[in-house]
Amino acid sequence: MTRQAGSPNVTIAAHGDRGGHRFLLTGPDESEEPLILDVADGDVLRHCTAGFARSVQRTLAFWRRPSRIPLQDAGTSLQQLAAAGRVLLTSVLRNAREIHDELGVRMRRWCPTWGDEDGVVPVLHVQAGTPQWLPWELLPLFDLHWDDRVGDHTELWRAARIFPGLSTVTERAMERPGQAVGLRVSGGRLPLRYLWHAGYPGAQGELGFFRSRPAIALDGPYPGDDAPYPGTHSFARHLADPGLGPDGRRMNHPHQVLHMSCHTTVTGDDREAANRLVFHLSSTAEREKAVEVEVEVHKVLADLIPAWAAAPRTVGGLPFVFLNACSTALHDPLTLRSLMEPFVKNRNPSVIGTVAQLPDRIAEYFSRRFYEALLGGRTVGESLHTAKWDLLQTRRNPVGLLYALYGVSTLQVTPVPVSAAS
Repeated sequence: MTRQAGSPNVTIAAHGDRGGHRFLLTGPDESEEPLILDVADGDVLRHCTAGFARSVQRTLAFWRRPSRIPLQDAGTSLQQLAAAGRVLLTSVLRNAREIHDELGVRMRRWCPTWGDEDGVVPVLHVQAGTPQWLPWELLPLFDLHWDDRVGDHTELWRAARIFPGLSTVTERAMERPGQAVGLRVSGGRLPLRYLWHAGYPGAQGELGFFRSRPAIALDGPYPGDDAPYPGTHSFARHLADPGLGPDGRRMNHPHQVLHMSCHTTVTGDDREAANRLVFHLSSTAEREKAVEVEVEVHKVLADLIPAWAAAPRTVGGLPFVFLNACSTALHDPLTLRSLMEPFVKNRNPSVIGTVAQLPDRIAEYFSRRFYEALLGGRTVGESLHTAKWDLLQTRRNPVGLLYALYGVSTLQVTPVPVSAAS
């Protein structure tokens, strides 16, 4: 693939009050009037977004396969997703009738290489706040009218590109993110800390991949049989201070990547919504021998302030975070909380998560391709784009649409390890 655009092709911002919101879509030419989308009030927006999430779950029936998806099923799944996107936009845009044609025209003009496999990858920048309630990656913004059958691979690639999640690098801005200083190589290797649930074959596969790559300096996996880190309290301490080793001592080379491959809980008792967000970690697949850890988001948030106070003032760059677990980027429609919240509050510069449940082996395959691109000098955004298209082209599986990027898409490994190609 080619590089991503140097600046956003489209920026999505919002103005609003109790009567509703207006999303402003601005192209690269700042002198051009923005396209205005009048959006329903927050309660309606959340309700409709929750309905769209249920539609995505139905589409996942086509995508939860480790092998290649039949061409017809891949095309049908994209038809269903496009239809669900049209329902969402028709429901939440108060001026949908007036702007539906103009929306597609503007998107194609602002992103002239959106359908070009060899062109510069456009960048869609979603500002923090209300605009992030909409699943922009999954909406058929480049052709709202598309509803065709897919008869061959060319038609499948064309259909896939109407969704920004496959035709652009979509970055969701954080509020006042930390400074992105690059992922620094130490001794020719990228320091990566790995947290896992060993009961998942995909997590075991990722461990094997990390160990096999000379360009990666692996720290972990945690928890291990003799390393109970990270409990909830120590998780907050290590999140605030990446230079802190699992034994509590200072590390010579703080980790630059935090990768988590585990089970999560995002449902539970509505009366205690905070307890619904949990990372489940384990040192082995054998429960009677396992060191098991539950990292609860609300407890991490409670510990972050004292953890920040204890961290050195010269921590430097915080690590990039890859949450390769189910539904880590999914926001509760009532509370707008998610498993990503501790990392966003901690000002980690980039965080990748998922908006639904993913097949274990597919998640493993996806992360391998992502890190191969990242270690080869691609940005985080380009690496994510590469992994999505690799999965689509090799397995006809569009499930990469479910990965979302928050923060800086231009973060990259510096310098590129000489052993990256190994």
